[in-house]
Amino acid sequence: MKKLLLTISVFILSAMPVLAEGAAATATEETAKKPFSPLILIGGIFVIMYFLMIRPQKKKQKEKAAMLSAVEPGDKIISIGGIYGEVKQVKENSVRVQIDDRTRIELAKSSISTIVQKANAPAEVEVK
Repeated sequence: MKKLLLTISVFILSAMPVLAEGAAATATEETAKKPFSPLILIGGIFVIMYFLMIRPQKKKQKEKAAMLSAVEPGDKIISIGGIYGEVKQVKENSVRVQIDDRTRIELAKSSISTIVQKANAPAEVEVK
């Protein structure tokens, strides 16, 4: 869906000079009285792009920041690289994760993809 919207907006923006030339060629007295109509069209396109592309991206960034600030010891996580582990220690910009019985690594907080299970949440049981 996002690729489709991006393709449509790129098509519209690339067609703007052609549309502007056609509008200028067929200008009448009525359109000459409205010199700001192309600016309104361009402004409308930017408003549409804001609501379809920029606003959802900012919302995702806020959700990710809230998730990373809520990481605490005992949480089970998945890193961006696909490493499953349990958080043992939280630092300012990193976390220490236990992967196996004797294996611990330190990851940047920004490399946490998902919190699978919170420390105080009960384990989910799979239904077969």
